[in-house]
Amino acid sequence: MGNRPDFSLTQLLYFVTIAETGNISEAATRLHASQSAVSSAIQRLERQLGSQLLLRQHAKGVTLSPSGRLLLNEARAILRQARSLKDYSSRLQQDAVGQLDVGCCQTITPFLIPRTLVRLAKSHPGITVNVHDTMRPCESLLNGVCELLVTYDLTRLEGERFIELATPSLYALISRDHPLANAERVSLAELVDQPLLMLDLPIGSSYSEYTRTIFHQANVPMPKVIHVTGLEAMRGLAGANVGFMLTHHRPFSMETLDGSQVALLEVTDDRPHLSLGVKTLAGTVSNQRMACFVAALRETAREIYSRTPIEPFHRDSLISSRRIESGVGRVDRSTARREVAPRCGFPKET
Repeated sequence: MGNRPDFSLTQLLYFVTIAETGNISEAATRLHASQSAVSSAIQRLERQLGSQLLLRQHAKGVTLSPSGRLLLNEARAILRQARSLKDYSSRLQQDAVGQLDVGCCQTITPFLIPRTLVRLAKSHPGITVNVHDTMRPCESLLNGVCELLVTYDLTRLEGERFIELATPSLYALISRDHPLANAERVSLAELVDQPLLMLDLPIGSSYSEYTRTIFHQANVPMPKVIHVTGLEAMRGLAGANVGFMLTHHRPFSMETLDGSQVALLEVTDDRPHLSLGVKTLAGTVSNQRMACFVAALRETAREIYSRTPIEPFHRDSLISSRRIESGVGRVDRSTARREVAPRCGFPKET
């Protein structure tokens, strides 16, 4: 093809949208284009690349071929770079505009993200944040869907950068009818007569292992576990006195969807250190949108977590895979890196 590509950004956008929807008709609706135009563009893209990208299944939509799966991450990266280029002139004028894709752990999203987006909309209305709420946040970072993650420091990725924003306390959520409901604090040993309510994730997941470590460090046997598929379902079961759940967040309401009442008690046992923060991959290029989002996130964290180290945030110090300015603590674990910056939470780029 020479130095000049034969395909267009529009074709890549069509391809990514089809991959995300699994249906050409639905993709065309989302793109405000005709189905025939989308189909023709993809067929032309396949000819230009010399490879079949989609496997068409009548009445079942489409799936990606092996070549299509390889292309998907690259196409997303190219489209993201194109958006950054489009916003370049505005960024030169210190305007923060454009889209930002943020992944967030499902157990964090309802507590941090709504307030953060309200704050961001007031300070930088030109930024549009797409929130990818999931219990597998690292996957969304690795496959190129998100530029950064709001998550716990439980899963290590090769070459990751994790910046600690908070070290939340551990709480137990129990029914208001529980005998200990009027206590302010509780030990795990006082709770294990009831089943533990946990999210339904594979055995061996970082969430499961962390939970087991909590009980092991407290020298308390792991109780019977009831697996649940959602946070509000867990709260409902706790409110019905079916079991108790552990959480790092203080809910704003002590009433469940079915009208039951719950109580929140701080767990007194020593437990493994857990950080909540922002994770990126090494080599991620900082931009104004990311800086503004993290600044809003920090302010929200300051409101919610009493132990959150909050200091001014500087865009130019967002992400770097090189050295850190003096005064920053560092813990290196092979290719994964955890850093805590006392000034802004991100090492300054040099």
